[in-house]
Amino acid sequence: MGFGVSDENLDQQQLKWLDRLSVKQARIAVAITLLIGLLLSAIQITLDLREEQTLIDRTVNQVLATLRESATQAAYGLDENLASRVIAGLFEYEPVYEAVLRDNFDNVLARHSEPPSSSSRSLLTRLMFGDNQEYDVRLETGPTRELVGYLSVQIDTNLIAEGFINRATRILASGILRNLLLGLVLVAFFYATLTKPLLRISATLRKINPQHPDPQSIVVPAKHDRDELGMILHTTRNLINSISTNLTKLRVTEQQVRDRESQLNAIVQNVADGILTISPTGRIVEYNAAIRPLLGLMRDETPQGRALQEFIAPRSIPTLEHTLEELAAYDPSIEITEKRIILPIIRIDQREIDVSFAFRPIPDAATPLITAVLNDITVRKRYEEQLVYMANHDTLTNLPNRSMLEHSLSNALAVHQDDKDRRHGATAVVFIDLDRFKVINDSLGHHVGDLLLKAVALRLQKVIGRQEIVGRLGGDEFLIIIPDLKEMQDAANLSQAVLDALTPAFDIKGRILFVTPSIGIALYPSDGEDFPTLMRNADTAMYSAKSGGGGTYHFFTKTMNESAMARLVIENDLREALAKNQFELHYQPKVDLKTDQICGLEALIRWKHPGRGYISPMQFIPVAEETGLIGKIGEWVFEEVCRQIGEWDAANVPPVPIAINVSPRQLMEGRITQTIARILEQTNTPAARIVLEVTETVMMQEIKKSATILEELRHLGLQIAVDDFGTGYSSLAYLKRLPINSIKIDRSFVRDITVDSDDAAITRAIIIMGHNLGLQVVAEGVETIEQMDFLRDSGCDEVQGFLIATPLPAHEAVHHIIRLSAKADIEP
Repeated sequence: MGFGVSDENLDQQQLKWLDRLSVKQARIAVAITLLIGLLLSAIQITLDLREEQTLIDRTVNQVLATLRESATQAAYGLDENLASRVIAGLFEYEPVYEAVLRDNFDNVLARHSEPPSSSSRSLLTRLMFGDNQEYDVRLETGPTRELVGYLSVQIDTNLIAEGFINRATRILASGILRNLLLGLVLVAFFYATLTKPLLRISATLRKINPQHPDPQSIVVPAKHDRDELGMILHTTRNLINSISTNLTKLRVTEQQVRDRESQLNAIVQNVADGILTISPTGRIVEYNAAIRPLLGLMRDETPQGRALQEFIAPRSIPTLEHTLEELAAYDPSIEITEKRIILPIIRIDQREIDVSFAFRPIPDAATPLITAVLNDITVRKRYEEQLVYMANHDTLTNLPNRSMLEHSLSNALAVHQDDKDRRHGATAVVFIDLDRFKVINDSLGHHVGDLLLKAVALRLQKVIGRQEIVGRLGGDEFLIIIPDLKEMQDAANLSQAVLDALTPAFDIKGRILFVTPSIGIALYPSDGEDFPTLMRNADTAMYSAKSGGGGTYHFFTKTMNESAMARLVIENDLREALAKNQFELHYQPKVDLKTDQICGLEALIRWKHPGRGYISPMQFIPVAEETGLIGKIGEWVFEEVCRQIGEWDAANVPPVPIAINVSPRQLMEGRITQTIARILEQTNTPAARIVLEVTETVMMQEIKKSATILEELRHLGLQIAVDDFGTGYSSLAYLKRLPINSIKIDRSFVRDITVDSDDAAITRAIIIMGHNLGLQVVAEGVETIEQMDFLRDSGCDEVQGFLIATPLPAHEAVHHIIRLSAKADIEP
């Protein structure tokens, strides 16, 4: 690779002469050299000037010293002739232009002067040598150095400086000329060694194709292989090689991206859900194939360019626009958010459907865009609403059930507590129990009893006004809530109306039946400020009415509070039971319907009172909840279960999970996670061996807090089960958010599944829903073979109930586990 000046590539370069590196470097080098030369010349001239001045002084002094003796004689003898000869001798020294010889009385003996020379450099001369210089010599004689006169000489500095300035000028001129010649040499040198090779490199680089760079086109000349230019060429070749490699990879990646985009586009176009890309104002930019049938559009119709608001029911357009505004306010580079809402869509055929929208901003888009995934949930929503209705209403009478009544009463009480104008108002709870219903039910059969309950429900619905709420608690118990009681007499009037409505005979399948109600009334806030207290006191008043013969109503009074005293006794005895370890655990087995093997146990607490024997948990658990003792009791249960697991493991008992019921207060107090973690660590119990059962109603009361606590418990390794499922009013959406492993169908549904089509339908729906959510489904309260066969055929996973075994003490439970395990191993 040569560097000839005639190369056509060099001719193509459009560099100005002064912009070339060689000129710039030469210019800098010459400037630096010139400055240094001038500095050195100035120093040399300064030194020469000082030497010149010294030389002048020495020369003048030597001349004066030569004539000093003659001048002294002339002054001492006042000899003017001799003085004239002395003065004439001084003018032999060319720079002298004036000389005077005086005696000691300042009389002039001889004087001679000539005009000083003139020069255009007088100013420079004065700067260098000053004005004309004068030299005075004292003339002395004899040993005493007696003064006899003075000899004065004036020196012409212009004459002296002329020669010096000429020499300095030659020095400076020669230095400048030398530097200029050096600059020309440097320009030629730098051009040959730097600029021309760089131009060659530039021309070579210009030939490289940016789309397909070839590193082999960069050739390093041998003479530059080890210098900086060679380093630049090597680096450039490596860079081009890297660029070429990266471009190849980029093309492969681009092709992969295009292929991936095609795949994704195919997937998007074939998914069942509708997908939209919209602007922040709702303008539809892109859509997939599922959008047309979702919106009811014909094949040749397109939603592109239209506003999404055109397809939304007018009442929900503000909701959509508010959601879009919220999404537009987010910064996708900081936070990716998703908004889920349900909106009604009006199809082209004017049919309204419910659609779930999932909105998400598109990050890094050139213009702000939002994706929306649309899913038709019309059927699911109706199914969910049906489930919610079934879970909150009595399937026999279609009246609100106990959980719905509790929810309604809580809302009514909250209104009184929050509304200042209604704090002095009242709410009435009217508890209704049918007298002699059990006799009718047992003698004529459940079918007749159910028809009678339906007829009673119809009459009660006719009695109540628009504000009152009537529901069935269960069995033959009904409840009426008067949310805003103006006067106490209104509750009495309603109760009397109930008595009057139920007094006439009922014609049930040709049978004339009579029932009378016993009614108890409790008032908020005088008789209680929450659902349990009001229910308890209304129940007490109802039993008071029933004990008087029935067919009447009683208001709750303080004298009826004997049950409260009994509860106080239970509370005191509970504290003693904790201190003296009077509790024990019984275990009820659960069986896997696929293998008929024991797959778990449920630990059930029993209280063996030293004086009253076994006390039902239904009596002491509510007291423990109210007094806060449930926390210590629950901790004892957990410790005992862990201890029992360790004991059984040591005895090689087949390991099975053990379920423990968690009370609402335990769960919501917030310390349960730390307590369980401590006990597991102390007892070295595997967390997977423990199943915590939490009632559905408890979880739904504070869904966020419940989900957080349950997630912490799951993180410990525990299993979580929803107890009494179907009795609450949870939605499927909330259930999906909870970290649970299984659900337990409440015994109230299992009891009549073989004779009640509604209970059977609810049970099947719960099993299907649980499996769709990936949950195990357990049925409790199984007491007959028919019930177990129904559950097995419906796909239920596990069952529990008296048909399998009653709750057993630990030593009996062990024998039961071993017996059933052995039986399952023998049977094919």
